[in-house]
Amino acid sequence: MSLPEEARAMHDHLIEIRRQLHAHPELGGQETETSRLIAEELRRIGGYEIRENAGQLTGGHGVIADIRGEAGDGPCIALRADMDALEIEEETGLAFSSENKGIMHACGHDHHVTMLLGAAKLIKDHIHEIKGNVRLIFQPAEECVPTGGALALIREGILDDVDAIFGLHVWPTLPENVLGVKAGPQMASADHFYIRIHGESAHGAMPDKGKDALLAGASLVQALQSIVSRNISPIDSAIVTVGIFEAGHQWNIIPGECYLEGTCRTFDEGIRDTVEDRMRALVEQISAAYGCRGELVFERGHEPLINDKTMADYMRSTYRELYGEEMGIDLDAPAMTGEDFARYLSLKPGAFGWLGTTKKDGEFHPLHSSHFAGNEDVLPRGAALLTALVLNFRG
Repeated sequence: MSLPEEARAMHDHLIEIRRQLHAHPELGGQETETSRLIAEELRRIGGYEIRENAGQLTGGHGVIADIRGEAGDGPCIALRADMDALEIEEETGLAFSSENKGIMHACGHDHHVTMLLGAAKLIKDHIHEIKGNVRLIFQPAEECVPTGGALALIREGILDDVDAIFGLHVWPTLPENVLGVKAGPQMASADHFYIRIHGESAHGAMPDKGKDALLAGASLVQALQSIVSRNISPIDSAIVTVGIFEAGHQWNIIPGECYLEGTCRTFDEGIRDTVEDRMRALVEQISAAYGCRGELVFERGHEPLINDKTMADYMRSTYRELYGEEMGIDLDAPAMTGEDFARYLSLKPGAFGWLGTTKKDGEFHPLHSSHFAGNEDVLPRGAALLTALVLNFRG
């Protein structure tokens, strides 16, 4: 039986696991039942040395599973799946919709955990063919920017003896079962900023007696957009987004305080530095121009996700060998979304792939949508690919 056939034979069991995870989502730092389910499934499979309570910096709900190959010495290959959900009220109408109000697996992490558990079974079944060690990383708190679960596990030494690491993410903008991977930058950094403007409130009929923090904030929102348009080459990519603007509490009072919050996304550390420097200057100078004082807190999250070329080519070619030449593609362009798998890739060679979920002529909902339902048909394929990456690895 071929590896894809072995994976397909687990289809019903994988669906059962995925639906159980989907119905009981947990936020980052709170993945108690999720980690329990993972550990129980790993014990059922057998053969793994299991470490629970990993990632204490973000709640301690990570699960690490190690297994030694029986074919001799070799590298340590790590496979990672994220496990946390999002603070979203589900609107999919699925029979197994979230039972936890206001929490939903809207980013496919239920798929990722299921695919890695499927790979755990296949790896155990093929352990006599494997040289070296395999480490399965079930990571909590991927959505918790800027700290994130990857950083917490790295600080606990999870990568110290790892030679290469691979991960998958379901991706609704790709056709069903197509794997997309790109050498070099594939996803952006994820930085988080907070701005407070301090002015002086006054009666709305006497604006000259105050210092209008709202007006300063409104001008700043517009000026922040000039960072990309006038400081970054049109050939490069960057985004500055203000997602929260709060000022005032009374219709006839000039606001004395204004609060802004948002995110910056880049693919290059030099551009990242430029964005932060220009933002700091604009906050200070525009606030001062309106007689106010501005403060910026710029939290750098994870780095841009940059795939090692050799490893990206290896992931793509491995999938093509399993499912056909046309099923593994070289992505035309990266995405401005972020992913803390980038932290692993900043330290070790590896690759991160996108596995398409959208059926031909099917309904499309993006990640982080309350209507995102994923596609369970990709589960065996993801499990087979992760397994093949271990079986075929030559370093």
